[in-house]
Amino acid sequence: MPQKFNEDSKLGVACLGITHPHTSGRVKAFQRMPNVEFLGAYDDSPLLEPFVDALGLQARSKAEILSDPNVHIVLVHPKSYLMADWAIEALEAGKAVLCEKPAGRRSEDTSRIVEVVVRTGNLFQVGYCWRFSPSVERMQQVLQSGEIGKVLQVRAHAGCSHDEADTNHMKQSGDLGGAFYVIGCHTIDRILLHFGMPKSVNARISKFQGQMSDSAREDAAAAVLNYDDKVVTIDFMSWDPMPWTESWDITAYGTHGVMHSTPMPASYKLYHDGKIGHAQGWTHWNETSFPEVWAVRKTVYSPEIAEIGNPVYFDREAAAFVKSLREGLPSQVPASQAHNINVILEALFKSSELRGQEIPLS
Repeated sequence: MPQKFNEDSKLGVACLGITHPHTSGRVKAFQRMPNVEFLGAYDDSPLLEPFVDALGLQARSKAEILSDPNVHIVLVHPKSYLMADWAIEALEAGKAVLCEKPAGRRSEDTSRIVEVVVRTGNLFQVGYCWRFSPSVERMQQVLQSGEIGKVLQVRAHAGCSHDEADTNHMKQSGDLGGAFYVIGCHTIDRILLHFGMPKSVNARISKFQGQMSDSAREDAAAAVLNYDDKVVTIDFMSWDPMPWTESWDITAYGTHGVMHSTPMPASYKLYHDGKIGHAQGWTHWNETSFPEVWAVRKTVYSPEIAEIGNPVYFDREAAAFVKSLREGLPSQVPASQAHNINVILEALFKSSELRGQEIPLS
């Protein structure tokens, strides 16, 4: 049975895997929390030593971490081919797990995680940190309230910047895809949060010969997610010229209004036509600009991709995770969400291989 914790219980945290560029941001988020202590990190990468030195951690073996009764939370942050195996080992050892997305390479991986979560009852949360943006939360409220009427069309855009599409992190052998797979999954998480699973998908995921890096994978992607009552389109650019995520947005078009939401810098624009109880006109809201940039610099332990500098989303994500653990609440981003995202990604790549053929989802 999962262990019970109260507000004053000290929580022990450890890392399995440190090579994902989000690791240091999540470690620092938990280090800032009260009644939390770090009890080590493991990876078979040579980057482990500079990582633990820089963050003040202790290098430990995987067996030591999993057998330590004072370790209650495990942050799983290796490359994608190890995510599912290490997450399952931690769950089987009775730990609560926060696992970097996409939590495995294929739906076979996430299906295994779902089974273990159901069997053990242990907390598992996937690292889709963008959904903790207040502009995303506001969009969810608007959609659930029905205040923009019946939503018939949704458009979403995302991208990958700083030429990261050509880094080894985006070109892992055996991964389903490149930047669209590794980064575009964030947008699919938001679509599922707001609208649930589609019935089918169509996609073209394109590599343009002679245009960009030959070794990088997809350059651009376009997808259609088909629902009984709406159509959702996603477009993705692997070579976004903007510094971070300024171009990311989702816009929902309803019969009585429009909702446009960007995750970071967090902002939204909301239009009502004045016909169903809301004053006609636009509401504009911005949380902040970039007082701290999303990512700051490459380091000795993150030599390929700059580590995360802006803490706000990791802090909110960690708070949600610890709240679920202490209060026995359901995971805010459960294993089933990771699984559904992988199911959709597989269908999108299959559709593209078949020149955009519609792929039904069971």
